[in-house]
Amino acid sequence: MRVIIADDEQKVCQLIYDLVPWENYGMTVVGMAYNGLDTLDLIKKQAPDLVITDIDGLELIHRAKKQQEKIDFIIISGYRFFEYAQNAIKYGVSDYLLKPIKQEELMNTLKKMQEKYNARQERLTE
Repeated sequence: MRVIIADDEQKVCQLIYDLVPWENYGMTVVGMAYNGLDTLDLIKKQAPDLVITDIDGLELIHRAKKQQEKIDFIIISGYRFFEYAQNAIKYGVSDYLLKPIKQEELMNTLKKMQEKYNARQERLTE
């Protein structure tokens, strides 16, 4: 799986990158972006399977899904209000995690994403 990490704080991107043994999940981080426009460009160039982003990425998610329907998103946000999570789900977000990021929770979510990706790939090869 190809992964992009996107957050307006470079430190948060690096933290997410450092928290996970990506190869154990069959994932490769193909890029990091620090704003929506750079993220959209990276999505076009890298065709990721998964993007991990913050809540400010809702418009980004909407636009990216138009480009690449099968892309999955995980939102990591400090917003605890149900309304934000509800909007994220409307946009087709696969999971919504709260900051501060808990390593175990992120890794469990990535495992689910890997299983979903593998099931999709199996359906395509049948």
